[in-house]
Amino acid sequence: MIHRMTYKLQKRLAAEVLGCGTNRVWMDPTEGNEISLAKSRDAIRKLVKDEVIIRKPIVTRSRFAWRKRQVAIKKGRHTGIGKRKGTRDARNPSKRQWMLRMRILRKLLKKYKEANRIDSHLYHELYLKTKGNVYKSKKNLMEQVFKAKAEQVREQRLVEQLKAKKEKQLKLKEQRLERNERKTKKQVSEAEKAARLSQEAKK
Repeated sequence: MIHRMTYKLQKRLAAEVLGCGTNRVWMDPTEGNEISLAKSRDAIRKLVKDEVIIRKPIVTRSRFAWRKRQVAIKKGRHTGIGKRKGTRDARNPSKRQWMLRMRILRKLLKKYKEANRIDSHLYHELYLKTKGNVYKSKKNLMEQVFKAKAEQVREQRLVEQLKAKKEKQLKLKEQRLERNERKTKKQVSEAEKAARLSQEAKK
């Protein structure tokens, strides 16, 4: 039975000399006798110099395949039922979805408020509705903002129209009062004139 030499001592000394682990120490299998006789660090250094013992380079795992797979996953490959581990809520929690949606919608509201596209009252109203899960997406919220703005403009126009109508009515009323006043004055003056003429006729 052939006993294989392990060179445990030589490997330990070589690892210390080379400054690496024992797994990275390579010994030339053709120089077995010379290696077995080396039992000191000086002898190991000589063998290292003669390249009988060398330090193996670090083997790095290539990331090429992983990167290629990630690109495919982003496209939607390798994500079928058989590749999924964990429940749907574990893979993409509903709480995370809620948080992301709230952040997006609140950011949009803040942007509109800072740009003076909505006032503080409308901002507060939409903020509370957003918190109440009324709007399912950014598009829904934007539509509601446009609708609310259009409603505000319509109400403002109605108010202005009512104001203009009221002013017109007041003006007409004032004109009517002035006309009636002039008419009354004319009637009074005519009555006074008739009375004066009648008095003069009696004389």
